[in-house]
Amino acid sequence: MNHLLEWQKSCVDEQLIRLNVTALDGSAPSEYLLYSDEIPRRNDGRVSDRVLKRYEHTEEGGWWCSGIDLLTGDDDLWGCFKPQRPRLSSDRNKPIKYEHPPYAPTGIFALRVPLHVWQRIAARCGMEILPQEIDKKQPDLGFWQWLANHPSIPLCITEGAKKAGALLTAGYAAIGLPGINNGYRTPRDERGNRIGKSHLTPQLEKLVASGREIYIAFDQDRKPNTIKAVNAAIGKMGYLLTKIGCCVKIITWKPELGKGIDDFIAKAGQPALDEAYQRAIPLDTWKAQGWARLTYTPNLQVNDRYLPDLEIPATAKLVGIKSPKGTGKTQFLEKIVARARERQQWVLVIGHRIRLVEELCQRFGLKYITEVRDRPQEQVLGYGLCIDSLHPNSQAQFNATHWSDGIVIIDEVEQVLWHGLNSDTCRSNRVAILKSLKTLMQNVLGGGGQVFVADADLSDISLDYLISLAGISLEPFIIQNDWKPTEKEAWKVYNYSESDPKRLVRDLVKHIKEGGKPFVCLSAQKLTSQWGTRTLESYFKKQFPGTKILRIDSESLAEPSHPAYNCITNLDRVLSEYDIVLASPSIETGVSIDLKGHFTSVWSIAQGVQPATSICQALARIRENIPRYIWVASYGFNQIGNGSTSIPALLTSGHRLTELNIRLLQQSDFEALDDIDTGFQAESLFCWAKMAVRVNALMINYRDSVLALLGEEGHQIKDGGKISSSHFPDRYSLAEAWERVKSQNQLTEAINAVREQNYQAECEAIALADDLTEEQYHELKKRLVKTITERRSLRKYTLKKRYCIPITPQIVALDDDNWYRKIRLHYFLTIGRFYLADRDAIVARKLIEKGQGSLFSPDFNGSQLGAIIGTMEVLGIPGLLANPSRELRNTDDDLQKIAQIAKNNRTEIKTVMGMGIAKNASPIVIIRRFLEEIGYGLTNICCEGNRQKRVRVYQIVASKDGREEVFRQWLLKDQKYPGSSEFWLDNNLVAAYHNHRCEELRSRQCIQLSLDLSTPSVN
Repeated sequence: MNHLLEWQKSCVDEQLIRLNVTALDGSAPSEYLLYSDEIPRRNDGRVSDRVLKRYEHTEEGGWWCSGIDLLTGDDDLWGCFKPQRPRLSSDRNKPIKYEHPPYAPTGIFALRVPLHVWQRIAARCGMEILPQEIDKKQPDLGFWQWLANHPSIPLCITEGAKKAGALLTAGYAAIGLPGINNGYRTPRDERGNRIGKSHLTPQLEKLVASGREIYIAFDQDRKPNTIKAVNAAIGKMGYLLTKIGCCVKIITWKPELGKGIDDFIAKAGQPALDEAYQRAIPLDTWKAQGWARLTYTPNLQVNDRYLPDLEIPATAKLVGIKSPKGTGKTQFLEKIVARARERQQWVLVIGHRIRLVEELCQRFGLKYITEVRDRPQEQVLGYGLCIDSLHPNSQAQFNATHWSDGIVIIDEVEQVLWHGLNSDTCRSNRVAILKSLKTLMQNVLGGGGQVFVADADLSDISLDYLISLAGISLEPFIIQNDWKPTEKEAWKVYNYSESDPKRLVRDLVKHIKEGGKPFVCLSAQKLTSQWGTRTLESYFKKQFPGTKILRIDSESLAEPSHPAYNCITNLDRVLSEYDIVLASPSIETGVSIDLKGHFTSVWSIAQGVQPATSICQALARIRENIPRYIWVASYGFNQIGNGSTSIPALLTSGHRLTELNIRLLQQSDFEALDDIDTGFQAESLFCWAKMAVRVNALMINYRDSVLALLGEEGHQIKDGGKISSSHFPDRYSLAEAWERVKSQNQLTEAINAVREQNYQAECEAIALADDLTEEQYHELKKRLVKTITERRSLRKYTLKKRYCIPITPQIVALDDDNWYRKIRLHYFLTIGRFYLADRDAIVARKLIEKGQGSLFSPDFNGSQLGAIIGTMEVLGIPGLLANPSRELRNTDDDLQKIAQIAKNNRTEIKTVMGMGIAKNASPIVIIRRFLEEIGYGLTNICCEGNRQKRVRVYQIVASKDGREEVFRQWLLKDQKYPGSSEFWLDNNLVAAYHNHRCEELRSRQCIQLSLDLSTPSVN
C-alpha cells in the first residue's frame, strides 16, 4: 500500500485516505480516466488507439483519488491518477506527475470526510454537528452539505488532493484544485481568444456564494517565474471571490519549511500551521506586498548579518542592493563612493529629506548642495541634494546634461522616487524634476556612469522605472541579502489592538515611572494632534519634570536654538544625554541609531498617515534588539487618487478626470491648451500608479499591513493585551480593570488639556507675530534654518494673503481645521462662481509654464476646482444653500433623485471629490456629506408621523465662522482681476494673463459647467 504511506507522510488521516484513494493497475486506470464522451473513438465505440497509446503507461499502476461532486452530492467521476511511471510532456519533456480525465470538465477535490475529522473541524469552529445532519449509512457524505449550510465556517483552498487532505486532517475545511488556475474559468473561442468574463467554477461557487471567509494556501516556491504565475492565479481568483462578498486571506510560510502546505505541516507541525493561519494576510495587503516584491534574479546572493565587501563588475550599469534594515547598506555604499573618489569620478547623492542627505554626505565625505552653491570656487567631486532640487530652476541650478560618467547614489530609493512622484513639496516643479531625472538616467546609464540604488524594500517598480527612464535595454545587477533575524535576534513586537492608543500611552507612562528610557516614534508633530510630538512632549514634561526629553521633528531640526538642531550628524552622542526621545517621521529613514544599553524600549503610535512600510522603517532606526510596543490605526486615511487598488482603474479614472478638466478649460476659451502635453512621461505616470495602489492597498487594512510586514521581516508579533468591558486578562480583577479604564480616561483628559493650552498659546503667538513685507517673506522662505519666531511670522503672512482679513487666534485655528478648502469651495459654488473658470485657467497656465508645456496629470487634476463645483451643481447643492430654511426629509422626491444620481456615480464622485458614498446611503446622509465639504451641516429639528412610520425632519446649519468677510475681500480681488483671489498665484502671472485677455473676459457671460455623470463607473 505505497499510496497509504505516501499520503500519511503528508499528515493525512488514514481513514480519510481509505475513503478517497484507491490503488489501480492494468486496465483499471484507463477505465477511471477515459470516460468522457468527447474522447476520440473508433466506429465500434472503443477509445481510439492513439489515446490508449498515450495512457498505456498507467497499466504499471498507481493511485487514483476522487471525492464528492458538490453539485449532485454523489461520488465524483472526475479525479486524478498518479502513475508509478509518469509519461513525459511533449513540449517540455518533463514528467507529468498527475493524470486527469481528458476531454472532461475540470473538477475540484472535495474529499469524503470521516466523521471524526468532521467533528474536529466543527470543534475548531466552536460548533456542534446535529444528529440529523449525519447520514447514518454514509456519514462521510454529509460534510459538504453541512459546510454549505454554515457560511460562517472558513474554507481553505489549496492545490492538490493530498494538501486538501492534510488541511482537513488538521481541522480545517479545505478543498483542493487540480491546478492554480482551476478555481475559475475564462470563456475562449476555438482560437484561444477571450470571449467573456472569467467566473468561478460551479462547484467552487456553490461553497463560496454566501460570502464565506476564504484562505488560499498555494505552494511557496522560490522560482521567479513560478512565483509570478502563482501570484497571478491568486490575484484573479481572489478578485472573483471578493466580488461576491468573500473575505479573502492568503496563508504564507517560509519556503524552507516546505514547498506545499502538507510539507509545511509535516516539517513544522500543527502549531506552526495554526500560527500561519492566524497570520494570514488580507488579499489587499497581499497584493500590495506583491508590488513590493523583487523578482529579478540576484547576481550576488548572500545571507549575512552585515553586507560583506562584494566585487561589482565595472560593466554593471544599474546596481540594485536589497538588504534588510540595519545590515550595513550605507556602509556598503561608503566603499562605493570612496573608490569613485579615488578614481576622481563625480558622485551625486539623491535623497528626499534635507537632514538625511546631509548625514549621508558627511558619511560619504561629500558636500551638501548648499555648501557647494555658497562656495563655488571650491573644486568638489560631486555633492548631495534632495530630489526636490533636481531641476534647473532650483537653488541647486541642477543641470542633468553635465552628468554622464559619474556615480549616482539613491539610498532608500523606494521612498525617494515616491517623494519625487507624489509629494506636495515637489508639486510645483514636478515636471521639471521628472525631466531632469530622465535626462540623468539617460546620460549616466547610457554613458560611462553607474547608478546604485539601495533599499530594504527594493522592488521591481523602482528598477523598472529607472530603466524605462533611461530608454535602453538593460538588465540590473542585483545584490540580495537574504538574512533574517534568528528567534533570538528578532524583535518582540507587542501590538495594542484597541481603537485608540490610550492604553499604550498609559503603559508608556508606567514604563517611564519605573525607570525606562523609551524611544517613541510618532506620526505627527502639529499641536492639533492629540498624539503628536509637541503635545506628548508637553505632557511628559509635566509628568516628569526632572526628566530630559528630546523632541525630534522637522521644526526642531531646523530651529537653531533647539537641542535637536543638527543632531542627525551625531545622533548617538546627542541621544545618550536624554531619557525620553519623541521622533516624528523626519527621521523614519536614512539614520542608524547604534547606541547600546541606553534605550530600554521603542514605542510607536501610527495614526494612518505614513505608508505602512514607513512605520517599519521608523521602528528600525534603533538597531539594538529591545522590545517594540506599537499601536497602529486599523485603517489609514492618506489614500492616493480615488483610493483604488487597481492600476487600470486608478489610471482610467485619472485620465477621465483630466479630459473633463481640459474640456471645462476649453469652454472658457483657454487657448494655452492647444500645445500642451497631457500625456507627459507615461513611464512616470505608470510608476506613480503602481506605487499609489501599493499605498492604497496597505491603507485599507493598515494595522494588518504593518503587522504583516513586521512578520515578513522575521519579528515576533505578540498581543499587547486588550481591556474591554467583556474581557479582562486573568491577572486583573474586575475592580482593577475598572481602575485601569478610569486611568486611561484621566490620561486622555490630561493630554487634551495640555494640547488645548499649548495650541491656544501658539494660535495667539501667530496672530501677534511681526508682519513681514513681501520682500522679507520671500527672503525668509528660502532659508532652511528658521527660528520659531520667524516661522510664526511666515505663517501669519501666508494667512493674511490667503484670507485678506486681520489674523486672529480664531482664524489660525480655523485654518488648521482645513477652513480654506471648505470656504474656497463655498465661494466658487456661490458668489464667486463667475470667476471659477478664470481661477482654473490661471492655475493651469502656471503648471504649464513651470512644465514648459507639459502637465503631470495627477498634479493637474488636483489643482482644478471646476469638476468639483460642477459635480455639486449637478447634484443641486447650490439650490439647497439658497433656501437654508427649507425642511428636508429622506422622503422628498428631489432628495431621492439626488441620492440616486450620487449612488449611480459613486466611482466618479470618488475620483472627482475624494468622497466615498455607500451603496445604501440615505438622501440625508448624502446631502450631509456634500454640505460637510463646505463646512456646513444638518440638524434634526423634529419628527413626523406615528411610531410605525416616523420621518425625521432636517434643516441646513450654516457655519457662523465669519467667512462672509473673507468672501467680500475675495470678491473685490476677483472683480479687479478675475481669478486673483487664489492667494498663492504670482501677481505677475495673473497680470500677464489678464493683459492678454482682459476685454474678452469682461464681456464673457457666466459659463455653465456640466459634468457628464452618465458615463459608466470604472470597476
